Amino acid sequence: MVNVALKAKYAFYSTLVFFLVANPETFKLTQRLLGGFITMASDSGCPTAYGFFGHALLFFLILWGMMLFPRDP
Repeated sequence: MVNVALKAKYAFYSTLVFFLVANPETFKLTQRLLGGFITMASDSGCPTAYGFFGHALLFFLILWGMMLFPRDP
């Protein structure tokens, strides 16, 4: 039973991180930050190919970092 609760917790964390990384407002923010170097998104927040793969890499790195935290007992 504990294993199911732990899986549900990590699924929730992953969903939350995905929502934050895939949100159009996040694409707009990264466009404002990196717009001088690379086009990440349109004005409406629609990602370009660079934005899509950049945010996929960001999602990967965040989840990987979360896995490095100590495990629950």
